[in-house]
Amino acid sequence: MSSPLRKQEYNTYAYGKVSVYPNLPLRAKKRVKKKNYFAAFLRFVFLSCFLTSFSYFVAPNMYEKYFEPLILNHYLNRNLKFDIAPYVSSYLNYVNNSQLFGQNLIIPANKHVKSIVPIITSGELTTIKGELESLFSQYPNLSPSLYLWEYSSAKEVNINADDVFPAASIIKLPILFELFRKIDRCEADGSNSTVLSKKILYNYRNLTSGSGKIQFGPLNRYFTVDELAKVMITQSDNSATNMLIEETGGKSAINSSMRSLGLDKIELNNRLPDLEGTNKISAKQIATLLYNIDNPNFLSDKSKITIKEYMANVENRSLLQAGLPQDAILIHKTGDIGKMLGDAGIVYAQNGRKYIVVILVKRPHNDYTARDLIAQASKIIYNNINSNNDLY
Repeated sequence: MSSPLRKQEYNTYAYGKVSVYPNLPLRAKKRVKKKNYFAAFLRFVFLSCFLTSFSYFVAPNMYEKYFEPLILNHYLNRNLKFDIAPYVSSYLNYVNNSQLFGQNLIIPANKHVKSIVPIITSGELTTIKGELESLFSQYPNLSPSLYLWEYSSAKEVNINADDVFPAASIIKLPILFELFRKIDRCEADGSNSTVLSKKILYNYRNLTSGSGKIQFGPLNRYFTVDELAKVMITQSDNSATNMLIEETGGKSAINSSMRSLGLDKIELNNRLPDLEGTNKISAKQIATLLYNIDNPNFLSDKSKITIKEYMANVENRSLLQAGLPQDAILIHKTGDIGKMLGDAGIVYAQNGRKYIVVILVKRPHNDYTARDLIAQASKIIYNNINSNNDLY
């Protein structure tokens, strides 16, 4: 039987005072050792989480707001700018462009990173904006969003252009751009995983209602990527769109890419047809995509030419096209669901001017006055730019 002293020794040892009573049972020593290891593990986990959170959320802001401008540039009197990305790029490959606490999956970053150029403006096209606002006031049941940017003057019109709208089929533009960016990457790697001549099987799983003619043909046919991309834009084919979403990497991959480009208001949440309007865009960010068609660091020349060819042959000519004369050239993509009607494109005017215009209209279900508003707005814009109003 253990003496009271040994029991006291045991209890005292259990609280960690090992050196005072060295002759305690081996079982107690093992128990204390396990207890110490567990506490150390908890401390390690806590410190790791704290340091990771501090490095990811706090340190970059402190670096940009305080250290760089105050220490480097002020006290050293130098116009210095440091890029720390190369030093952490190995870690960014695992978390770049993903939402840590959202529903999107963690997706590896693309190794071939190409950036877009933001639209820089020199002023406002005030006359055009005034006429458009007067037009919009005549349609109280409609909620329009418009972005216009003219190339030679770099002037803009922004009317609710940063608001998020249901995308309808205009979401097919980001899908198209991401598809061709993938094609460019594969060609740069010498890979044949995605090329225009690749054939994709159309089967029952890809049978989709809504716009497009593929759904009315026989199943178990093969289409090339080129054929699918062409009808996705020219005929707004939903079956072709869903097949190309899979070919491009899926919804999460497309959303991840849009976020990496700074286009966080472009979001693909649902396969087509998205009649509920869960896919989202903004007029300004779609215009930014169109602006970068001519950016060689975004798309190859071959991809740019092919995309423009698709967009020049859109069959729906009742929106922007309805407000243009026959000699004007338009490359564009339309979108039409019950709650939203829109059109986004680039117009080449007769006088040599060129401009980007995106018009989105929220409406009561299938209200056809939205079509008239877009056509009239297109006419106002073209007539002013073709006559050089507001450009100087």
